[in-house]
Amino acid sequence: MHRIKSFKLEEYIKGDYQIWFIVILLNLFGFLVQFSAKGRITMDSPIDPIASLIKPIGILIVSFWIMAFFSRQDYFKFSKFAEIGLYTSWLLIFIAYQFGTSKGGASRWIELGPISFMPSDMAKLFLTASLAKDFSKKQVVEYTPINLIVIILKVGITCFLIMLSNFSTSVLVFGSSLVLMFFGRVPYKHIGSIIVVFVSMVGIVVMLGLGQRAQTIQSRIKNFLERRETSKELNIDKKQGEDYQITRSLYAIATGGKSPKGPGKSQQKYFLSQAESDFIFAIIIEEYGIVAAICIPLLFLLLLYRGAKSLQESMAPFGGLLAAGLTSSIVFQAFINMFVSVDAGPVTGQPMPMISAGGTSLIFTAMSIGLILAVSEDKKKQSKLKEV
Repeated sequence: MHRIKSFKLEEYIKGDYQIWFIVILLNLFGFLVQFSAKGRITMDSPIDPIASLIKPIGILIVSFWIMAFFSRQDYFKFSKFAEIGLYTSWLLIFIAYQFGTSKGGASRWIELGPISFMPSDMAKLFLTASLAKDFSKKQVVEYTPINLIVIILKVGITCFLIMLSNFSTSVLVFGSSLVLMFFGRVPYKHIGSIIVVFVSMVGIVVMLGLGQRAQTIQSRIKNFLERRETSKELNIDKKQGEDYQITRSLYAIATGGKSPKGPGKSQQKYFLSQAESDFIFAIIIEEYGIVAAICIPLLFLLLLYRGAKSLQESMAPFGGLLAAGLTSSIVFQAFINMFVSVDAGPVTGQPMPMISAGGTSLIFTAMSIGLILAVSEDKKKQSKLKEV
């Protein structure tokens, strides 16, 4: 009994326990849904379902270890690697674009043995850290034209390189950067200038057909707008690209919303090509019904709230800005995934953090959450200082 009592969980994991609860709940639920959604892949032999569990379990264990490790670290040390990490991600994105593995018509991955590494996930993390570092130094100092140029270059280069092969991630990175600018007290006129630069860059890339996804972007936006203008009836037999995927997704939601089919009993997972990632929200609703459709967004909103609380609880501007930027990026990505599943936005290919399948995405999400937890630990440190 003495040994059991001497074990203190707080020595191994740090930070806001509410965040820990949300993260553990989402990851474990995601593991169950992934196993169900991969049913179409694991039908060849009795061994396949068991083999398909090994990698997700391994990734899940590693991701929890990463969260716990980063939650115990001094997040200020991470700021020292922000710039070199960002510049390295630029190089890796370019290497992936030129020489990486092509999937779905885009070269976004670098193969590292059995693991596919997506450098854009790395860029999201280090751009947030770099901007948080810059903005934390300007809380009581006016922004100069040079500061504006630096922000434009960091955000612009990152978004442009990602946009060449992954448009939706580029928009996500820009959106979370805007949130960071707002909390970082960047003047509105500077934010307006940055928005103009980004919109112009998007127009040039799409209109000139630059990169690997320009035509795909045009067709997806066109198809989405056409679906908004015309009241198309669901045609389950129409097997044409994204319209077919959206139709299947809506069919899963319609048949499972009020009368959920139960865990592992989804039918549409056998037809949706990305059931375990891009359209996992539809599978969740088909199997678990409207309750899950409400609970999942609420959990992400609660995560956003707890992450935003770090702005008040952090002992330094850098910590609060870092936590707010990373949290908004995770939550925005989750809602983009949900919007696509219910046909509230163009098809993007964004996985749902902690729920969808994905190796490097889960790892970098785990790093982000670990840093958020490290920042949330400041509240406990402040309480101890007051007691002294």
